[in-house]
Amino acid sequence: MPSSMPAPQPLEVAPEPSSSTALEALAGRVGGDYLAGEWHTFSTLTSMLAQQRQAVSPDALLGLIEAHRECLSTLYRKAGRAPIRADIGAMLAEASVVASRLWSAQGNRALAIAHCAYARQLGDRLGDRRISATARIFEGNLQAATLIEADGDVMIGLRLLDEADRASADLSPAARARIAAEQAQAYAALRLPREATAALGRAEAAVNDLSPIDCVGLYSDWSNARLHVYAGTCHLLLGQPEQAVGVLEGAVQALEHDSANINVALAAAVDLASAYAETGDLEQSCTLLGDTFGQLKAGGNQRGIARAQRARERLARWRAEPVVRELEEQMAA
Repeated sequence: MPSSMPAPQPLEVAPEPSSSTALEALAGRVGGDYLAGEWHTFSTLTSMLAQQRQAVSPDALLGLIEAHRECLSTLYRKAGRAPIRADIGAMLAEASVVASRLWSAQGNRALAIAHCAYARQLGDRLGDRRISATARIFEGNLQAATLIEADGDVMIGLRLLDEADRASADLSPAARARIAAEQAQAYAALRLPREATAALGRAEAAVNDLSPIDCVGLYSDWSNARLHVYAGTCHLLLGQPEQAVGVLEGAVQALEHDSANINVALAAAVDLASAYAETGDLEQSCTLLGDTFGQLKAGGNQRGIARAQRARERLARWRAEPVVRELEEQMAA
């Protein structure tokens, strides 16, 4: 892997002076008739912000998504007709999940989980199985926190993923792939290779059904390479470092120039560094982890930084080695 990847770029948006006034006016007219294009614009913006979360630094995007979410919340409260209210509620729930991912990237796990829980409850209240399942997918990921948080609860994560899977008939192939891949990772963390392998098989079957129309919004990062990141991580968790290296090297190479999925590529690089260490290649492990940590810091991705720090902790048994001491000094600085 090259020594550097393109860092997430700040997103500069200069709102027009009249934008807030226009939004307030729109909120006041929710009970009236609407052109389809007006709601399509809101839906497109929600999806666009979701899609940008992998490419734009979280501190630059968080303010935008929270402002968008607040506007949708106002519209939802003022909606007088059930069909309109349901449409706005679905967009509000999706925006809440996007905000959750950004709060997680900022290192605020409590707010991240709260946003997902809100989206889950909203989806349940609306009877929207797709939104309810999507919220559970991302909340399950946060709860398990397999490679990031020391206090993650894999069993809560698995329960939420199982609840999401019950709505699989209403979900896109990308959503089904994410459910199965998250289940595989949780099973691997519990050292259950048979269950992990079966879940990866389900994820692969869903990925094979993907079309470009499925890979939008919260699922814009889904592809074969994305699945390989999960598969490599599963091998690492199951104590199969050689297999992990083989899979993750290919994933990192495939994502190397994909600026829209830079955070996925960096996560794969962190796990690859851990796999290198487990195979005895400490020098390559420390070099890759140090370079990746620098890029994560430059992008302000606290979730990624936490993942890298957990990877450094796994090098503790080799602390006497000069290359590991140098890495620790670099990351501490």
